[in-house]
Amino acid sequence: MTDSLARAALRPGALAALLTAAGILGALLVLGFLGSLFSSLGILTDPSLPSGVGIGEIWRGQLVLALGGPVPIVVGVFFSFWLIAPIAESLRLAHVVTRALLATLVGGALLWLTHLVIWLLTEVSRAFGGDGLDALSPLQALFSTLGVLVTDVPVIVLGAVFLWGWLQRHPSKRRPAGMVDEV
Repeated sequence: MTDSLARAALRPGALAALLTAAGILGALLVLGFLGSLFSSLGILTDPSLPSGVGIGEIWRGQLVLALGGPVPIVVGVFFSFWLIAPIAESLRLAHVVTRALLATLVGGALLWLTHLVIWLLTEVSRAFGGDGLDALSPLQALFSTLGVLVTDVPVIVLGAVFLWGWLQRHPSKRRPAGMVDEV
């Protein structure tokens, strides 16, 4: 087990995958921030809103949503671009897009598992008399994850295409190979 982990850690392409994932995370956070900003402004200009509701309460909810979605997805994208289906300069554009879609699905699976863990912890807390969070049920979490993935796919595909273009201009000495390449 540790031998396979050591071999995985030495695979080439980790830095490129990490930088791409960081760029995708930055883009998703900026898009989420702008969406939250305009939603907040729209809510605050609603005349039917109670006067005691402040922007701080709205932003707290938006922050939880922003950090709860992109982070697990980007972790999945990183591991996919590094270990499962790395992007290489020799690939065709169709293969790059396919690998980006696979990375999106891996990230979506991590997001759904995150929701499941939160739901499970909430149910355990409630079973012992605790308050718990308002967690989504597993089916609600699945549909919520699918909704997030639909909006995140373009950013992830664009990140993969940028990585592919960068790798074509800066070819690596060792070609990255992932689990998909070894089959």
